Amino acid sequence: MNELERRFRARLEALCPGEEPVVAAVSGGGDSVALLHLLAGVGRPVVVAHLDHALRSDSAEDARFVCELAGRLGFPCELRRVEVRAVAQRKRQNLEAAARELRYAFLAEVARKHGAACVLTAHTLEDNAETVLLQLFRGAGRALGIRARQGRVVRPLLEVARAELRAFLKARGADWLEDPSNERVCLDRNYLRHEVWPRVTARFPRAGEALLRYAESQQADDAALDPLARARIVPDRRFEPVFALRTAPLLRASAALRRRALRWVLERQGLRPERRYLELAERALAGASVSLSSFVLRPSAGGVVWAPRRPELLAAANPPPGLALRTAQPGDRVRAGKIRKRLVDFLAERGVPPELRRVWPVAEREGEVVWVWRFLPEDEDRRWMRRALELAREASSRGEVPIGAVLVRGGEVLGESANAVEACADATAHAELLALRAAQERAGEKVLPGATLYVTLEPCPMCMGALIEAQVGRLVWATENPKAGAVTRYGMDVPLELEGGRLARESAMLLKGFFADLREPKT
Repeated sequence: MNELERRFRARLEALCPGEEPVVAAVSGGGDSVALLHLLAGVGRPVVVAHLDHALRSDSAEDARFVCELAGRLGFPCELRRVEVRAVAQRKRQNLEAAARELRYAFLAEVARKHGAACVLTAHTLEDNAETVLLQLFRGAGRALGIRARQGRVVRPLLEVARAELRAFLKARGADWLEDPSNERVCLDRNYLRHEVWPRVTARFPRAGEALLRYAESQQADDAALDPLARARIVPDRRFEPVFALRTAPLLRASAALRRRALRWVLERQGLRPERRYLELAERALAGASVSLSSFVLRPSAGGVVWAPRRPELLAAANPPPGLALRTAQPGDRVRAGKIRKRLVDFLAERGVPPELRRVWPVAEREGEVVWVWRFLPEDEDRRWMRRALELAREASSRGEVPIGAVLVRGGEVLGESANAVEACADATAHAELLALRAAQERAGEKVLPGATLYVTLEPCPMCMGALIEAQVGRLVWATENPKAGAVTRYGMDVPLELEGGRLARESAMLLKGFFADLREPKT
């Protein structure tokens, strides 16, 4: 066993320990063929997987080569042919992105079929270097390179140079294939590989190792900082399936965490986290309406709605039986309480941006709008928050800071309370804690999994800690607490499902009025 084989065995055991089978992704190129020969010396069950992308007329020869090689080494082989170009055109995807998506889906399917612990790919030291440079040049905002392990996918050759793998194959008298498309320097990665990287390593021979260490450092930073950034992303679900988030937790975060959180949001919306997109997203947080690729970002009662340019909401709506579902139309009117008003005004009052008002699902009976998605009749979340707001108003009338809380499970109120700090002369008599204690007493349980707490103001760290200890599953607040909020002020990363924005305007006005009255001079 030579030095490369010893290093490979140790790396594989570190990244994918155990004796379960592994899937080896083999294209037929030198790197993946070397991976397969190295696996032959390990003695672990291996399944070879090859996806024919049908991008070249002779691609079937590659599949035949891989299958014959697997047979000589005693490994079973799974082959599949997919017309990647046709799939990319149908999905309107970049060809490279479509090929990657199909390839990893195929590898995951093979792994499930054979009960494999890991999927091994043959990414090398140079692959990582090229990826780091591409990420930097394309303005991705961060350069993480290639991870040694990501989910079930493992790259045991990430610390090995291509030249060392070729020398290993030549010493064994092994053949491999050369893909002619890899020579086309019109492609960015090939340009770096053939035109840039040789000049870099001629001047800096250890550049590959340096970029690998850099990527590993960036990945470690990500592991530590991403949870802190994501803790600042509080959804506003009034407009689902359209994505919306609360602004205050992000605006109160440091610039570095805010940008990291926005990068995560952009990626989840299918956008590359370029600097110009980040700047536009920050402008939206500050209250501006902006156009960002396929979205229009609109401020809405303390949140930002990411409205797609062509939203389709009817599929998400579920009106009562017997009502005709349609989208809002000019001239529609709706009865809200005792008042009959224009539907467009009704939606605007509830923070629905203009792009969604025109396609908002409604239902009619005999030509009259009697049901408005998420708002009429009142949904459960809005109903319970309205009760919390009633409790807050009662607290205000007694001279307490107007905060109300209602704890619900299975459609039943387990406990509710308003703020009682002044009445109890107790700094801990917050509405959330009092509602939680009442709920525990009523339920006869010390923990309340599956319960939801509705509160008019974002809880402080003390109350948030109590909710965590009581295993409350979901927390819905109306408006953020910039001075003492567990998330907005202190950035707590909590294991609760969070949501903000329900009756945010009403709660904020109540608090503002209360403190304005306190500041008025007494006569």
